[in-house]
Amino acid sequence: MQVFKAFFHIANKRKHAALIYLGIYSAITVLLALTGQDSYNDNFQASALAVSVADEDDSAASQALTDYLASIHTVNEFDGDKETLLDQIYYRWLNYSLTIPAGFEENLLAGETDGLLSKMTIPGSTRGHYVDQQITQYIQTLQLYVNSGCTLETAIEKTNASIASVPEVSVVSFHADEASTNSTVFYFFQYMPYIFIAILFAGMAPILVTMDGNGLKERTSCSALPSGKRTGQLALGCMIYSLAVWVLFMLLYFGLYREDALQINSLYAILNSFVFLLFSTATALLVSRFSPDDNVLNMLANIIGMGMSFLCGVFVPQSMLSGPVLNVAKFLPAYWYIRANNML
Repeated sequence: MQVFKAFFHIANKRKHAALIYLGIYSAITVLLALTGQDSYNDNFQASALAVSVADEDDSAASQALTDYLASIHTVNEFDGDKETLLDQIYYRWLNYSLTIPAGFEENLLAGETDGLLSKMTIPGSTRGHYVDQQITQYIQTLQLYVNSGCTLETAIEKTNASIASVPEVSVVSFHADEASTNSTVFYFFQYMPYIFIAILFAGMAPILVTMDGNGLKERTSCSALPSGKRTGQLALGCMIYSLAVWVLFMLLYFGLYREDALQINSLYAILNSFVFLLFSTATALLVSRFSPDDNVLNMLANIIGMGMSFLCGVFVPQSMLSGPVLNVAKFLPAYWYIRANNML
């Protein structure tokens, strides 16, 4: 077993790079375990924004719109200083500035929709779009009641009543107490494709390159050891090295998720990670056959690991990737790993 011993003798000398990746991933996983559970069960809540209103119409309709916004957001009256207003919007002290021009009520009753209001907000701001939707909803509802024959006062009352009676949205929580498996369990496995490739490229591949270089392979070939036994001992070393990496992560997993670790879906996730470990090991073996130096190995680890991670949904959810990107990703094992993890 001289080749086997030499394999782990070299592994011991090159352990630092692998330990760095292990330490970084372990730290990230612990942070996710501490903070991930709450983020998965946060319910959506409407946000109160800072809004200024300049009411130049001073009518019943403009006052009704102002009161409606005040019931949702923090509304301040516009003091007429545009420089101050621009500064407040620029520094995000103010999210939305609305101007209700003179003739607003008259145009509203006439059924006009263009140019009713003017606004100022951060271009492309989601918060500005959020307020736009609320204002549009209120005005359209008010015009609907006016066009149906209601007086303005009656239309305002019915509009306020109809908007106030919007049904509440029920939120489904996937907490461990309500589901068979804790959702955050699968967040643990999300980044394993990248980290497996990174560790095996940084730890195991250089060992194989060293075993094939520096005259070691030639000296072994000159000995009485058959080539089949040499290959078998190298294969055994690679298997034990890869399994050791996988077992360390599984021990960390069982330490973090004791209650959910043996749920059926969790066991499938463990099996899923083991299958991807086989691919990562095979990829490291393939790359090592070209005897690259450490710099090239690090470059290939980033290209293969990060490339698959971005294309296949490790760093960016698959639901946010475009169709052409997903079509390319389907040729890569990490895509199916992430898809199975998402399904679980």
